[in-house]
Amino acid sequence: MDNSWVFVHIEPWWRKANLQFLQLVNEIKPDLILVIGTQGVRAGTLAQLRVRHPQLVIYCIYPDSPHNLDTDRIHCLPFFDRVTTSSPAWVQAFTSLGARRVTYLPFAADTDLYQPTELPTGHSALTHDLTFIGTWRAEREILLNELTDYDLVVWGSNYWQKRTQPHSPIKKKWGGRSLIGPEFAQACSQSKIMLNMMDAISWPGPNMRTFELPACRAFALTERSAAVLEIFREGETIEWFDGLVEAREKITFYLKHENLREQIAIAAHRLVVEGGHTYNARVRDIVRWWELDRGKLMVPLQDYCHGII
Repeated sequence: MDNSWVFVHIEPWWRKANLQFLQLVNEIKPDLILVIGTQGVRAGTLAQLRVRHPQLVIYCIYPDSPHNLDTDRIHCLPFFDRVTTSSPAWVQAFTSLGARRVTYLPFAADTDLYQPTELPTGHSALTHDLTFIGTWRAEREILLNELTDYDLVVWGSNYWQKRTQPHSPIKKKWGGRSLIGPEFAQACSQSKIMLNMMDAISWPGPNMRTFELPACRAFALTERSAAVLEIFREGETIEWFDGLVEAREKITFYLKHENLREQIAIAAHRLVVEGGHTYNARVRDIVRWWELDRGKLMVPLQDYCHGII
């Protein structure tokens, strides 16, 4: 077997994809373009769209942290009529990097994927007192190691085996796979407490689990964050922890108080599903912005290019 490596230069592919993007816009003449994340989109391509279609509205829906912005992505920012960010704390950062108008658009719940499910008739592998679903991070491992005396399960990729410390007790708590879609929802219904921990990259949120857990009518114990507190109310639609001591106190308390867990879970579900925190509601926001922005005079191309080095 030939084990030699083959290196493929992908820049021509990106260039071809951007050319096809330009041709497609010329063909269908859209009123609005949504660029999700900007990976692979070239600033020059956006500049040409501005020349060819000066009345076209172009939005960037950026669902990630500023940490993941590289030079190519930053160069694209001034060409968008609006850039959305998933945390209010990042608005100024994107503005400083050259975005002309930055709007906070939090994540939401896809209620087709994330919804309450019926409980099984007996015990299942998803039935636990305490559940965490997410990617391995060192800080998460440290906290979860101190919670292994509870009936805890961790669902996620095999990073929970490969990247954890050699004798980390969390290895024995790994469920063996990731959970998505229906299984995610089932785990929410069968777990007494769902943990929601953020990390250094996604801080201060809100992250996707902030909305997905309530959509499944789960009781969520979430790491305290001012950004999340703008949407949820402590002790009413969500419960918080700040550090290990408070986490253990809240876990122990709520494991003994099923009625309180259920009350908060129902209120949180109502807030997300009926209170405008679904992706259908987010789309309506985008359409409303487009209706406002399309009537405004497009700025000259040289203004978009101002400040780009």
